[in-house]
Amino acid sequence: MGEFIKVVTSDEIPKGKMIKIETRGIEILLANVNGKIYAIENICSHEQCGLNEGNLEGFVVTCSCHGAKFDVRTGEGSKKTPWGTGQDTFKVKIKGKDVFVEV
Repeated sequence: MGEFIKVVTSDEIPKGKMIKIETRGIEILLANVNGKIYAIENICSHEQCGLNEGNLEGFVVTCSCHGAKFDVRTGEGSKKTPWGTGQDTFKVKIKGKDVFVEV
């Protein structure tokens, strides 16, 4: 079991947007979908690009390098692409406006 680390405030991630943070040497993508914040490994498992440079549509982030798609809730890669190997996800806790990620 990891440790929860405060990384940002919820105000820093508007609904429908995502940001990249780094903590303990790990790049993490935080995505706000309908007011709920999800945390997923930021570096794409396909081409090592930053997912934060891609697009967020609903629960799916699309990598800008080659279009790999990942569900921010589960990290699961799209079955429609050959590189849908998946991404690590991280537990998120919210206390007031503070966002904590378990690493």
